[in-house]
Amino acid sequence: MGTSTESLEFELLPYKHTPKKGLPTAGLKGEVGHFGSVTVERCPLHRPLAKGMDTARLSGAAFPETVFRGKRRSGQPSLFKAELTLDGRNAELRFNAKALKRDDRVLRIAYDGREYVYSSEGLGKANVLQREGVRISVALGRQIPPADLARAGTATGPVDAVDLAIAIVLEEVDTDVLTLTGAALSSPFALMQHFSDRAD
Repeated sequence: MGTSTESLEFELLPYKHTPKKGLPTAGLKGEVGHFGSVTVERCPLHRPLAKGMDTARLSGAAFPETVFRGKRRSGQPSLFKAELTLDGRNAELRFNAKALKRDDRVLRIAYDGREYVYSSEGLGKANVLQREGVRISVALGRQIPPADLARAGTATGPVDAVDLAIAIVLEEVDTDVLTLTGAALSSPFALMQHFSDRAD
């Protein structure tokens, strides 16, 4: 898993796959410079046996297998009850849902001696993953007919496959609560979440 040049641009395209047998999948796929192809997939169907949890899974020859699990919200896993693993090893996730300042509403990720901060620049704006010397920004890209949007990514610094895997898998996670607007819009959900957590 080598490092990249100082700047790397990539595009992720939405896809849906509905097999004749088995569960449908949806997600993002694309080519990420010399790291090659990457796919993030999740099942868009609600599955009662999953107990309200949902999973986004990233795969690609140059990438660690990356799995994000969280409470299902808007057809995606969310930051509630979230777990992130890379090649079967857990990352530590910290998020303060009560923070009122945007700078404090960030997802902190610790993995393999690295400390990441993942933030949103606002609803519909770029999501940014940073660690010392490295920054990966993923924003909404061009329109894909009939009604979808690509994602446009830019990575700067000595980026490696672990950095990219984390930033890309989070594009299939509901991270609206990282913005105050998103948190306000989801507050009825958050309240229900609070009660369901206490009932567990």
